[in-house]
Amino acid sequence: MADTLNVLVLNASLKHGPELSATEEVVNMVLENMGAHVAIESSIVRLSDKNIPVGLSYKMSEDDEWPGIVDQIIKADVIIFATPIWWGGRSSLMQRVIERMDAFDEGTIPGVNGREGLLNKVAGIVITGSEDGAQAVMAGIMEVLSFMNFTLPPQCCTYWVGEVGMDPKTDSERRRKNPAVAHMAEATAKSLVHCAQALKANPFTA
Repeated sequence: MADTLNVLVLNASLKHGPELSATEEVVNMVLENMGAHVAIESSIVRLSDKNIPVGLSYKMSEDDEWPGIVDQIIKADVIIFATPIWWGGRSSLMQRVIERMDAFDEGTIPGVNGREGLLNKVAGIVITGSEDGAQAVMAGIMEVLSFMNFTLPPQCCTYWVGEVGMDPKTDSERRRKNPAVAHMAEATAKSLVHCAQALKANPFTA
């Protein structure tokens, strides 16, 4: 379908599949809300289960799986960058994604004209944590995404940060019952869909 939005989620949880992470649980809330407004084709890349070597190049080794993820990024209309907070910052896997995206800035990706390859792509953010600062992590990621030519709509982030002193094992139940998280997921979904449809109809020119 021409009106279907291709949505890619880069899940930087440190947990391995198939275990459901808190980050993916909140991602699913956003995806469900997006699907209520428009047809979507979504895929979630569990970065912890991929071989993504340290480096800045497009391809670091023969078994480097980053080029395949780049192909998915190029095809996507919406990319959701999802990360837990670890000791006050984004996860090491989200940092790895940001570092490997340097190849867009350097213009070394075959067939892609540098950062122009990311123009007209809408970015969303999902953050989870316990007692840590979601807005500080959000700000750091948003700066990178804006520089890399992503479009950041209003209310493009959904987050959950657990209350001080609570058992993290009870986070999932409290998160599902929290009306603020549900409201953010709905608002994020609407914003991502609106901007993605607007850019399809009237794209930026390089």
